[in-house]
Amino acid sequence: MLSGLRLQTKLLILTLGPILLLTILLSGISVANLQALADTQEAHTRESLIRDRRAELQNYVQLARKMIAPLYESAAADDLDARDRAVAILETLSYGKDGYFWGYDEQSVRILQGDTKDKIGQSFYDYRDPSGKYAIRELVRAGVEGSHFVDYSFVLGNSATLVPKIGYAEYLPKWKMVFGTSLNLDGVERDVQAAREAFQEDIDELLIVMVGSALALLVLIAVLATIMSRTLLKPLLLIKGKLDDMAAGEGDLTHRLPITSQDELGDLASSFNRFVEKIHGLVQQVSTTTHQLTKLVASVANQAQRSEQAMAAQRHETDQVATAINEMSAAAHEVAMSAQRAAEAAQETDQQGQAAKRIVDGSIQQIHDLVGELRDSGESLGGLQKDVAGIVGVLDVIRAVAEQTNLLA
Repeated sequence: MLSGLRLQTKLLILTLGPILLLTILLSGISVANLQALADTQEAHTRESLIRDRRAELQNYVQLARKMIAPLYESAAADDLDARDRAVAILETLSYGKDGYFWGYDEQSVRILQGDTKDKIGQSFYDYRDPSGKYAIRELVRAGVEGSHFVDYSFVLGNSATLVPKIGYAEYLPKWKMVFGTSLNLDGVERDVQAAREAFQEDIDELLIVMVGSALALLVLIAVLATIMSRTLLKPLLLIKGKLDDMAAGEGDLTHRLPITSQDELGDLASSFNRFVEKIHGLVQQVSTTTHQLTKLVASVANQAQRSEQAMAAQRHETDQVATAINEMSAAAHEVAMSAQRAAEAAQETDQQGQAAKRIVDGSIQQIHDLVGELRDSGESLGGLQKDVAGIVGVLDVIRAVAEQTNLLA
């Protein structure tokens, strides 16, 4: 994807990309931290307001107890008349817009409800608030045990709005009575929400400042990166122009790049100049070699022409030799024919000699057989033996003649 971009664009991306990512990352971390801080601040604000409400309730109840303290201290145990006079005093007490005091005995029977007689004498032991909590029972228990505070809720007026409340109960053991007061905490939530909105506005303003500063920084860095990239790319563009001239066949190899810096770009320009100088030397060597090759080619062409003439003369002489060879071949053929005829005559003579030899051999065998028979005849055949000896001599002469004939064959 980045291969199609120009080098200046890549440098800008390389410069601005990490900064932009870092800015986004830091902004995200800052937003998360600020939101966490806002949540923490909201929780602290809620706790602080509730703590203030608790202290406020405790102060109201303590003031009310001081109002009835003389009656309580002078009363005897289970003095209901003194309790009724104290209840009458508490009925007259109020604070704020609609703050009042309430009272119950140990069985959660209502004794006091502000300046009204609403449900006085009615038991609230089994009363549950909308969340299912036994609110009055818990208030009585907190007063008796000394834990004092109870969180519960109720429905505001005729609406369906569920409002959280906190109550503070104080126990009067002589009269077996628990009294106290309660505050709605919806005001606390409003105050918390107002504080959260104010803090959120501060966060938004801070984010705007951060984003604006980041954008201004990015613009400044982009301008500086553009200037630096142009400065860095200028030597590269010069090298590109020189290479384009060389590729187009119009490059002047005597020109050199100016070296304006001692950094890597200066080293690159110096290396390019050395490269061009080397190419220039090679081109000169090639030119000289080409000139020499031209002369050598002309000389080779002349030599080839002379060789062609010599080869033509040699072809003429070769033709003459071929003619002589053909004539010699014809003579050799005639000699071969004569030799063949002589061989045939010799073969015929040999066959005749062999036939004569076989005849003579047969005659000799017959004579030998006859001699054997004559020897057996004894001395009476002596004369015949001499005759036969003469015949044998003749046959020996004939055999000698036959052998000589074989030798001649």
